[in-house]
Amino acid sequence: MGTPLSIAVCSNRPQNLAGVGLLLDSTAEDDEILLIVDLEPGPEMGERLTDLAARGVRVTINGCNRGLAYSRNRALAQCRHQHLVYVDDDAVVPPETIEAIRDTVGDGAGIVGVWLAPRFQSRLPWWLTGGQYHYLGVHHTVELATTWGACMALDARLARQAGLQFRTELGRHGKALLSGEDTTFLAELRRAGATERFLAGSAASHYVSADRTRLAYLLRRAWWQGRSEMRRSAARTSLSKEWRRAVATGPASTAPARRYLLAVLYVAAVASGIVVEYATQAVSAGRGQL
Repeated sequence: MGTPLSIAVCSNRPQNLAGVGLLLDSTAEDDEILLIVDLEPGPEMGERLTDLAARGVRVTINGCNRGLAYSRNRALAQCRHQHLVYVDDDAVVPPETIEAIRDTVGDGAGIVGVWLAPRFQSRLPWWLTGGQYHYLGVHHTVELATTWGACMALDARLARQAGLQFRTELGRHGKALLSGEDTTFLAELRRAGATERFLAGSAASHYVSADRTRLAYLLRRAWWQGRSEMRRSAARTSLSKEWRRAVATGPASTAPARRYLLAVLYVAAVASGIVVEYATQAVSAGRGQL
């Protein structure tokens, strides 16, 4: 028998709950599935949650939108098994990827990432190339691929022993498109002794709705990226990182002129977010001194 897994889906989008049912068909008998509902469910959603609970899903309802990091922390505290797999509610993980994760954590890995394959629900506009894939939680090139929260496994026992939690001032929260709660947590887990393996040959499909390919959404996402980097004290290195991603070549890249034009556009949005967050923190610090 393989290593048992806890699999957590944190969701504030009722339309995406169908993916939880798919996970039930991809897991072993000793696995558990946790669903953290980050809103107050209405009657129709309540019926779906009741059905999932009857099928063995452990449902936790936050009661309102408390943010992705808060929900991740609830799953971390509640999971029964040592190894916890986080799956976004708009990601689909095939059985073979679940088994690859199971084998890898069984071999001692404390962090496991997989390839996040984009599944776009509309044609790509000119302002979206592989250089912006990271804003959508999907990978573009193997060279730049790292473990991200849309599908990642970690050693929950080690994390709890080290007193680690996802930072609640990061991560998506309502209309605030904050990010970095996953990579920040993983960096702390590595410092606590976890070894990491990235399974480039194992994939999860991450679906991208048409509204998330709009220019306004992507620029807003880049702006919040800047605010997130400032909160993570990584603003100094973030701009060069964003530039490298934007101009990088790869299967979904475009002509150099467009790559560099988009690099200027999105890096400017990130820089604007950094400036706003810096000013916000300065004002808060000034008020605290009064």
